[in-house]
Amino acid sequence: MTDYNKIDEVKKIIEEVLGQLGVPGKVDFEESITKGLIFNISSPESYMIIGRQGATLHSLQILVQNIAAKKLASENPFWFTLDVDDYKRKREWYLKETAKAAVDHLQKTDKPVRLEAMPAFERRFVHAYLQEHFPNVESESQGEDPHRKIVIRFKH
Repeated sequence: MTDYNKIDEVKKIIEEVLGQLGVPGKVDFEESITKGLIFNISSPESYMIIGRQGATLHSLQILVQNIAAKKLASENPFWFTLDVDDYKRKREWYLKETAKAAVDHLQKTDKPVRLEAMPAFERRFVHAYLQEHFPNVESESQGEDPHRKIVIRFKH
């Protein structure tokens, strides 16, 4: 059951943080069966909230979740995610399509495929997607942050 008091409180926290950052934004929320509660920020300056490859958005989400956890201290944790102008949904689609294309290339060439460097939270998403949808391939991260890349190859 949705706790609308907690939703309103989280919206206020997000708006306060955006105000302190000097970034205008409107906060809406939606409930998703698979993703849970999503607070989507609409802003003419969305690029400032998203940052390079979503790194600023990821940090903002951690900050807001920690503030909310302290303000809404209760026995039941209140889980949610932040998004900006549906960036995460679009990025997940892009990462899935990139992984599919890499597997196609791997099947045609039988040579390991290296993906672009990406942050850890995106690499985790790609590893999980590949594991779930392509059981005949394996993936591993190689290199040093921030230039860590995923390498995809057939399982031996």
